Amino acid sequence: MSFLVAACSEISNNVFDNDIDQGIIEYQVSFPELGEESLTATLLPNKMTYVFKEDAFASHFEAAGGVFKNRIIANRDEKKVEHQLKVFRKKIKVMMNERDVMKMLTDYPKMAVIKTEETDTIAGFFCRKAMLVFEDVTMPEIAVFYTNEINMNMPNWCTQYHEIDGVLMAYEIKEFGVRMKLKATSVKPGKVDDEMLNPTGDYQAISKESMDIELAQLVETFEL
Repeated sequence: MSFLVAACSEISNNVFDNDIDQGIIEYQVSFPELGEESLTATLLPNKMTYVFKEDAFASHFEAAGGVFKNRIIANRDEKKVEHQLKVFRKKIKVMMNERDVMKMLTDYPKMAVIKTEETDTIAGFFCRKAMLVFEDVTMPEIAVFYTNEINMNMPNWCTQYHEIDGVLMAYEIKEFGVRMKLKATSVKPGKVDDEMLNPTGDYQAISKESMDIELAQLVETFEL
């Protein structure tokens, strides 16, 4: 009952306050290509935390009891992105500037974003639906929901969804070589300390190509 009261209160607050520019979003993570009985699925993260300000964000995955952690820190003003990965005691990172990000975006499958009239309410926020249709006809279409009730400047500038000018509330990505579905379960507005959006820790810098190899090896480890 207390959960329902809190959820209703959150929805009510969001209806009248569309000026949110700082806070934390929690996402539920699922794996549509893995069965519930899959041991791999039990080792992968079931939650993502997304800390944001108007021009910056940091997303965080953690799984297998902290055996590995995956963090993305992006700052649009500085045009910088840092990807940190911790696997057991190994701590590595990739640092990208604007040119690196643009190159990375060209490597994603080409697609068209088709906005629709369909809407939904997710975590108390009004969302619009868009369909992603890929140039490669063998790739299935993807439905995403995004909201404009959170004030972020070009929130997806460094992702494959850079054409969508809204905060993603339900979408899909391929991470660790596995297709993942994410859906926001809560949005907690509030002041975000700068340290939550700054790269921290003693991570060894490597190339993106080396990071891709590390992620591929990580997936092999989980494929039990």
